[in-house]
Amino acid sequence: TELSEVPTPTHPLGIRPAGEGGTTPALAVIVNAIVDALAEFGVTHVEMPATPERIWRALREARA
Repeated sequence: TELSEVPTPTHPLGIRPAGEGGTTPALAVIVNAIVDALAEFGVTHVEMPATPERIWRALREARA
């Protein structure tokens, strides 16, 4: 394996951002886990960001 560093002229530091790819879906995964945990109470959706108030509201609406 050979590393070839080629600075980009479009960034002040000459870097090419690449580490964001793994963190992009993290919030959706967390919200899906919350909805999955609350499914037995009838919750099918929680709006992002999943604040305690929004989770509580989703629980109340599911019971109605």
